[in-house]
Amino acid sequence: MSAVYFLIPGLRLPNGKLAEMVDTIDFSTLLHLGEGAEEVLEQTLIKHPLLSGATHLVWLWQVICKSSGIPETAAFEWEADGGPTMSTQTWRLWSTHEIEDNGQVVTVSPKRDLNGQERDVLHDQVLACVRQFGFQLQQWEGRWYLTRKDDWNVAVRPWYAQNHQPLTPDAYDGEGIEDFIQLRQQLAHILKESSVNQMRREKGEDTIDGFWPDGGSRRHLFKASTLRGVMSNDSFVWGWAQNAGLLNFRTTPVKNEWPDCPEGDLLAVLDGLYDAYRAQDWERWKNELPNVLNQLEHLTKLAQKRRCQKLVIVASGALDTHTISVDLGVAKGLLARFKKKKPLDLNTLLSEQAS
Repeated sequence: MSAVYFLIPGLRLPNGKLAEMVDTIDFSTLLHLGEGAEEVLEQTLIKHPLLSGATHLVWLWQVICKSSGIPETAAFEWEADGGPTMSTQTWRLWSTHEIEDNGQVVTVSPKRDLNGQERDVLHDQVLACVRQFGFQLQQWEGRWYLTRKDDWNVAVRPWYAQNHQPLTPDAYDGEGIEDFIQLRQQLAHILKESSVNQMRREKGEDTIDGFWPDGGSRRHLFKASTLRGVMSNDSFVWGWAQNAGLLNFRTTPVKNEWPDCPEGDLLAVLDGLYDAYRAQDWERWKNELPNVLNQLEHLTKLAQKRRCQKLVIVASGALDTHTISVDLGVAKGLLARFKKKKPLDLNTLLSEQAS
């Protein structure tokens, strides 16, 4: 029996916030889709604080790649976006901006990333800096990457989980911690003195205050997946699926139709709530919810036409997932059609303990 899986990062609210907002939000679409669902399955995936906030990445890493540990992203993003084959370890270099929040320095994504001209200005200094730590600077699809022959012995919190959070000592681990800290400090010094940030200040734009190396990995194959089509707005997810046997045209960004693929299991990552969830911007979360639920309903209907008989909704929080399964098959027999379906346990699905 084939299934359609929807992973929805951030479809969770702290207990107090859920009680406060539940009467002001239209959950009718979710309640309708979840009618007759099995009991909510709660599964804790995050056992180390380094991965707090990255539950959806861990879930995908386990489901698509059948792998454990820290999700490997950078090399698979590079490959899926058409980058040339490399035998090196690859890291994505994310631009970061710093803000003050309740007396803490919080790292966030800048509203505008570095453009090509700004990267040209910074290139030589950044290259000289990273070479001191055994890296080469690479560029692809308007992004910077770091590559090295020998693996860097440090584990780093994925940027998606670090974004909107203060920098804490549990964000990195391993023998290479000191190098990680020194590299970031030296890069931050280059940025602080740069004409790029001077121009940004004059224009009232977010400054680029640092870089966050993330996703250190080498491209390799995974065990074959039973999935037939995968949609995600992150190209490293396409790379994971492709290295688990899916053809590249069966891995796409999230859109209003499923990829051209045989009948079978489907997966979509609906990420419209995640950034607001991590920023704890609950008003934005509330405004984004209708779009996510409309996507969920539309793609479910299309999956039914493709003979998917089970709907699986996975709501991820900071440390765990709450999952429901719903039978999409046609009820058999006259009495079955009139049998009252069990209502969705909305509070259990959406609630999250403070972490």
